[in-house]
Amino acid sequence: LIPVPVLVAEPQSITMVVKTLVCAFSELRVYPGHGKQFVRRDGQALVFLNSKCLSLYKQKKKPGQLTWTQAWRRLNKKGKTITVTRRRNRKTTKFVRAVTGVTKAEIDARRRAPPSAKASSSAKEIAAIKERRRKARAERRRAAKANNAGRRAAPAARNTGRRGR
Repeated sequence: LIPVPVLVAEPQSITMVVKTLVCAFSELRVYPGHGKQFVRRDGQALVFLNSKCLSLYKQKKKPGQLTWTQAWRRLNKKGKTITVTRRRNRKTTKFVRAVTGVTKAEIDARRRAPPSAKASSSAKEIAAIKERRRKARAERRRAAKANNAGRRAAPAARNTGRRGR
C-alpha cells in the first residue's frame, strides 16, 4: 500500500448568533430562557434580567442610584473611555452687504479712508444730527405754545375746609 496524502479542509469557525434582550432596569443582557417579562397597563412589554430588577422597578427605584446598573455607570462616567475629538470650526468669512442708502463701494471707501478723515466725517455727521434734533425740539415748543395760547388757565381749587361735604 502506498500512502496517499489526503487533503482535509479546515473546519470554518461558525459563530452562533444568540438573540439577547436588554433588561429595562439594569440594561444588562438577558439571554434566551432567562429573565422575566412584565407588561405595563399601557401595553408596553418590559424585559427584566431577574426578579431583583423587576422588584426594584415595581418599587420605583431609580437605576441611576444603584451602583451595579449600567445607568449609574453611565452617569458616573465609568467603563468605556471614548475620547471625543473636537470638530474644527470653519473660519467665518466676512462679506459686506450694502446697507439701505449706502452702497458697498461707499462702505469700502469709508473703510479705506485714513483715521483723520473718518474722525472729521463722523464729527460732521454728529453735528448735523444734533442740529436736526435742535430744530425739531424748537418746532415742538412752538407748536405747544400755540396750543396753550388758545386755552384759558383753569381756576385754582380753593380749600373750603369742609372735608368733602
